[in-house]
Amino acid sequence: MKKVLSVMAVSAFVLTAGVALAGGPGKKMDAGCPEACQQQIDDLNSSQAQQNEQLGAHAKQLENHEQRITALEYDSMWYARLGVRAAWTQQDLGPINEWDSDAGFGGAIALGKQFGQFRAELELAYQGADLDDETAFGYDLGGDYNAKTVFVNGYYEIPVYDAFAVYAMAGLGVAQFDWNVDVSAGLDGPAGTYGGSDNAFAYKAGLGMTYNFTDEIAGDLGYEYLGISDAGEAESINGHNVVASVRFKF
Repeated sequence: MKKVLSVMAVSAFVLTAGVALAGGPGKKMDAGCPEACQQQIDDLNSSQAQQNEQLGAHAKQLENHEQRITALEYDSMWYARLGVRAAWTQQDLGPINEWDSDAGFGGAIALGKQFGQFRAELELAYQGADLDDETAFGYDLGGDYNAKTVFVNGYYEIPVYDAFAVYAMAGLGVAQFDWNVDVSAGLDGPAGTYGGSDNAFAYKAGLGMTYNFTDEIAGDLGYEYLGISDAGEAESINGHNVVASVRFKF
């Protein structure tokens, strides 16, 4: 019996010494994986943790983008719009066909409401420019025009990415078209200034893009074709406008 106990004591001592020499029970080291191998495993685990953190941040960002796009699609709110425009026109004035204007400028103010991706507004606008110098029937001609318009406009907006959207628009309204022609002495007539003013039916259509700076402020940049028909001696007016606007939502 004493021999058996002695053998058991010796065996326990050997096992205890082996564990102590191996680094104790708290250290796990595979005999086939040296220290360099363990370092690689630790680096891989650290890299995986960083990738998981980045994926979480990307998922949060995508969620924010989706929320902003959803807001663009479904929000219903009033807005006021202030705009400026660069304008070019071509008009038929009496016997003078296709009389072009220089580059002109104008502005607009509008009040509207957005219904999801559609918005409707009432717009008041003004634009004017000098007419190109012309020669007709022996006269040297120059002059200017201005147009005041009242439009009901409709827009359809399509969200593209995050705060960006594109839109198509159309409008119907009335225009007051005023023109003045300066006539220099020609071959068979006196010099003078002639002009006219009339109200006429007007229409327009255009395309553009929108950027939503915040939930309350948006910017628009687009092109609009403007048509005015039968404005007295101005039998037709065709206009091309580049329009930049800021919308304040409330």
